[in-house]
Amino acid sequence: MFSQFFHRIGRFYTANRLAWHLIIAVFASGLVVTVAMTLFLLKQEYDRSLAQTQSDLQTLGQSATPQLASNLWLVNTEAIRGQLNSLLQTRVVKHALLVESDGQQYSAGDVYGQYNLVTAKFPVVYQHPLNNREVVLGELQLSSTLTELESRLYSQFIRLLLLQGLGMTTAAIFFLFLYHQLIARHLSQIADYTRHFNYQQLSEPLRIQRNHTKPDEMQTLVDAINEMRRNIRDGHEERELAQRALYVEKELAEVTLISITDAIITTDSEFRIKLINPAAESLCGWSSHDARERYVADILCLGGDLTPDDLYRVLLAARDKLKPQNGLKATLLNRDGHQLHVEYAVAPISDQDGQVVGLVLVLHDVTESQALTEKLAYQAEHDYLTGLTNRRGFESALARAHEAALKGQTQQYLMLLDLDQFKVVNDTCGHLAGDELLKNVTALLQGLMLPGRSLLGRLGGDEFGVLLNSATREEAELLAERILHALMQFRFVWQDRPHGVTVSIGLVQLDEECASPQEAMSQADVACFAAKDAGRNQLSWYSHEDGSLQERHNEIQLLATLKEAFEQNRFLLYYQAIMPMNQLDQSAHHLEVLLRMIDQQGRVIAPGAFIPAAERYDMMAQVDRWVVENSIRYLADCQSRNEDLPHIAINLSGKSLTKQTLAFILAQLDQAQVPPYLICFEITETAAIANLKESSIFIETLRTRGCKFALDDFGSGFSSFNYLKSLPVDYLKIDGSLVTDIAHDKVSRQMVIAVNDIAHSLGCKTIAEFVENEAILQELAAIGVDFAQGYFFGKPAQLAPSLHTA
Repeated sequence: MFSQFFHRIGRFYTANRLAWHLIIAVFASGLVVTVAMTLFLLKQEYDRSLAQTQSDLQTLGQSATPQLASNLWLVNTEAIRGQLNSLLQTRVVKHALLVESDGQQYSAGDVYGQYNLVTAKFPVVYQHPLNNREVVLGELQLSSTLTELESRLYSQFIRLLLLQGLGMTTAAIFFLFLYHQLIARHLSQIADYTRHFNYQQLSEPLRIQRNHTKPDEMQTLVDAINEMRRNIRDGHEERELAQRALYVEKELAEVTLISITDAIITTDSEFRIKLINPAAESLCGWSSHDARERYVADILCLGGDLTPDDLYRVLLAARDKLKPQNGLKATLLNRDGHQLHVEYAVAPISDQDGQVVGLVLVLHDVTESQALTEKLAYQAEHDYLTGLTNRRGFESALARAHEAALKGQTQQYLMLLDLDQFKVVNDTCGHLAGDELLKNVTALLQGLMLPGRSLLGRLGGDEFGVLLNSATREEAELLAERILHALMQFRFVWQDRPHGVTVSIGLVQLDEECASPQEAMSQADVACFAAKDAGRNQLSWYSHEDGSLQERHNEIQLLATLKEAFEQNRFLLYYQAIMPMNQLDQSAHHLEVLLRMIDQQGRVIAPGAFIPAAERYDMMAQVDRWVVENSIRYLADCQSRNEDLPHIAINLSGKSLTKQTLAFILAQLDQAQVPPYLICFEITETAAIANLKESSIFIETLRTRGCKFALDDFGSGFSSFNYLKSLPVDYLKIDGSLVTDIAHDKVSRQMVIAVNDIAHSLGCKTIAEFVENEAILQELAAIGVDFAQGYFFGKPAQLAPSLHTA
């Protein structure tokens, strides 16, 4: 029973320990204050009682001394003793002592063993009645003790302490009860709640058992704890979300780091390795475990051109300047001794305060790409079939040789070789045979070159080039003759069939007369063409004094201008009217489309200047397509503006009478949706007869679509009369050489009559060219020619300037 009682007391004490401590502190401080106040009050009472005793002694002494003086004067001993005893009757005097002047003493009362005595002394003075003189008879000493006062004050002090203790004990018990009811038990609940607080209970708020929820301090504490719980819950949820996001980011970063093909190395601020990814392990030959805590130079600077000093210079620049270092290249040796070419970059890693805590190095292995680049660079300047320098590489070498020649350092010569019978072998035996022939010729030429002073290159197709350095004109010509002789003796055998191959060679010296490497190539090309025109299998030197070579050179230069004109669309359409003979007073509705070229200076170039070069170098089909496309576009523009549509005549060369050009024209007609009958294509009789079958198919197909055809320059060769019945044309254009002399040359007139009659008999209309005066026009009218064209009606003028888009 007592054990349970003491156990409950112990639990009560434990639950209210703070209250106990508070009560003890209050009790102790109250006791100290009470004792102090009580002692102060008792001291006040003591001082007051002491003063009162002293005052009473003074009063008694002053009242008793006159009577005692009389008794002493009269020597009345009994009266003296009686008076002293009467003083003892007061509660103040405890002892009275009268000492006469002669030493005799009278006393009453006993103070032996007493302490805290209060003594007052009074002189006993008698005033003589006769002379009024004061005579000192003795001294009265009155004594009183404070023992009773102290005893009384002590008793009061004890009573006050007991009352104070009882009151404080009662208050403490009541305080403990109130504290337990109002605070301790709630604090116990709060402590139990917080003791078992975890993240799983964040959703459960703190509730205490109270009869009210008034907004007092306890409720404020509960609300604060619940607010803290909500904040913790929100923070916990945010932290969980952040941790999940961080985990996802970490996984992504790790997967990315693993997946990145570039080598990545992270270091601390002292350049010791902290992490390398698998690509870095593979690149450097170091595992992550072996590389960790090593200085980065220990694994990257094992050889090659990247020294530790160079690497640390880059790392320090990135760390100290807080600036990434990009676009760096180096050659490394990895742990396995393999040489690697890398591009690398270094970037600093900073904390929130901007302090560098590490660096990251990214190394991109460019070994294969560099090898591929070198391979591509080699392939870009070398022929895949023969292994010789190709045109690009040869032109680069030619530029260097030209520069050296202009500086007068050495004599340089350019030699251009063109195989004469290569196309025969290629067409009759196939491309495999042609490739094999080129390989054999290459091997033959390589054996003839001047060691260390010559460069052999294949410029394309069956063309080769040779650059001679530090050679004389005689050496260059001797080498060319040796090449001629060697190829003339060479026999190429394919499938047991021998084939002979010869070469035409053009030579030019690189000097100040060659304005540029391109000029040198052009001059060599002209000389090579001259060798071919002279019968092939020979050499030809380029000379500025040779008029034919200069003319051919001009053609080649014009060809370059022609190509630029196509690239920059620097062409214009012109027209010349074709007038019907029976409607001379009406405006022209028949036009022949003509072509002009604009050079780089903006000058208009007549077709006679560039058409021969275009024909010689197989560009006429491209020229004709440009004219066809823009002429049909002109009709489409007129049609969209609701203007009168003229009949137009477009010249086509023999090179354009092909299936490819036919398909192009049909596509343009389908796209523009213009009436085909407005278009007449003019072809020369020479071109038509050269390939009669293909020309007939070309003409028939377009005539089926509604287009017209005219046979141009008819009459220049009467062999065409035999083929005229096979060419389904609509017009015959009488050659201008016959028309110009018709007014005074009977033969020309008869020839025009014959052509006109034959044309009409075949159902064709005739057009006379070069009508320059009224006399010619009258003769043509008399003969019955249907249309006339020439300067008499006006010079060619620009057609639709808006079409010029250069």
